[in-house]
Amino acid sequence: MRFYIRHRTNHNKLIKILCSNRDKFRFISDLINSSNKSMIFKQFFYFDSVESTQNFAYELLKGGDDFYQAVIISDYQTGGKGRKGPTWASPKGGIWMSLALETNLKTHELFHIVMLITRLLCKTLENHTKLISMVKWPNDILINGKKVAGILLDAEVESDIIKHVIIGIGVNSNNDLDSTKLMIKDKNNGVYDYDITTIKYENQNHEISNHDFIQYFLKSINDTFQDLKSREFVDDLTTYYKNKIMESQKHLNYRFSDRGNKFNGEIKKIYDDGSLLVKNIESRYTDDLISINSVYDLSRS
Repeated sequence: MRFYIRHRTNHNKLIKILCSNRDKFRFISDLINSSNKSMIFKQFFYFDSVESTQNFAYELLKGGDDFYQAVIISDYQTGGKGRKGPTWASPKGGIWMSLALETNLKTHELFHIVMLITRLLCKTLENHTKLISMVKWPNDILINGKKVAGILLDAEVESDIIKHVIIGIGVNSNNDLDSTKLMIKDKNNGVYDYDITTIKYENQNHEISNHDFIQYFLKSINDTFQDLKSREFVDDLTTYYKNKIMESQKHLNYRFSDRGNKFNGEIKKIYDDGSLLVKNIESRYTDDLISINSVYDLSRS
């Protein structure tokens, strides 16, 4: 079902909505009209099922000069992706979406987007539950030490400028925990090296409203994405992120790899680009500090 609506704060410009049914259209329409600020997104796609919201967003980018910033949501993904490959299951009940955005940020500022999305996911989670969020470097959202949400970024760069970015977001909200674990094991040949949970499971088996969660998150990014141009905003964002990572060390064991050698490490310093200075706590040398590159270092792409 394809619809076009006019948003009162967007100078009466049309916003395209493509949904699989009228309930999804009503949700997107209410989301757009509830915003008092100009909507940065000009296209919304909400499917029952899609292979990957990230792939769909990429196809939008390839579509030519008529690209408009977009939100892609699906109840289910048949080929959902994780940061290290196809390790993320996307069953019904969870939140699976991608955001396709234009930017003029420098390549070294890509991690600012990671920090923003991380903070907004934590704030959205804490706004809708009494649960306490935790952030594991670089961008996993955890509850009680178990992964509940992940972020995936793809960037298109021209002359040291991030022209477009696609932000993939997966949240285990109301999906069944046991079946999700089985799906992940199946995707990873029976093995995966992290524990997962769902908001529902940690919330004493009470479901949250996926629509309320999505609406709060999208309105938050709509209100703050342009603030990434502000030095003061980025400084505050960086402080929040670094505090979250250092706090996580009180509850998590970090394991790193340096030139193929894996070791247990303690994060001593977090740089603004997401890279780390880590102490090898297995080494007999007390001053054995190792630099760990940011996974979002575009210079290595």
